[in-house]
Amino acid sequence: MKILLVDDHDLVLKGMSAIFRENFPEMTVTTASSGQKAIEEIRKADTDLTVLDLELPDISGFSLIRMIRQEAPAIKIIVNTVHEEIWTIRQLRQCNVDGVVFKSIDSSALVRTVREVIGGARPGFNADTKESVLSPKELEILQLLAKGMNSKDIAEAMFITVNTVESHRSHIMRKLGAANAADMVMKAVTLGLIHPAGLQ
Repeated sequence: MKILLVDDHDLVLKGMSAIFRENFPEMTVTTASSGQKAIEEIRKADTDLTVLDLELPDISGFSLIRMIRQEAPAIKIIVNTVHEEIWTIRQLRQCNVDGVVFKSIDSSALVRTVREVIGGARPGFNADTKESVLSPKELEILQLLAKGMNSKDIAEAMFITVNTVESHRSHIMRKLGAANAADMVMKAVTLGLIHPAGLQ
């Protein structure tokens, strides 16, 4: 397999290259520091997987994703980004990327995501637990959180205390293995527990 790493920071590229060579010795690793160089690499040789940043010096990561889909639709795309906002996740889902890894978490998450994507799955997806992972009340709270409501508003809407909402929120994050609120929503969308169209 050939993997293309795209980031405008040399230190990040070298760090990710080392991670991939250690964990995926069978892969050929190439790098690009801009969107244009990434497209040139893709045109030069077959690429199976690309891990790219959204912040590039010449074009946006979203534009690069669209260009890659036009040039080589079969390439699997994982986004590695500092942006954890819900709207970013929603937009990435609409771009049909294969995985998202936040730069705030450790390298093992990147390795795990790559293995899942190579295996044909989307990170966090588990069909066996799709319907039962959350209780009905947790699912209701999750849907309200995804719409942008805060704990106080949810408590008032559901006639429960703020502490109860926070407790359910903590349980939801634990059950989904989420690192933060944005990660929680992303995994819930991946599981089919909430629909991207319902996000604020």
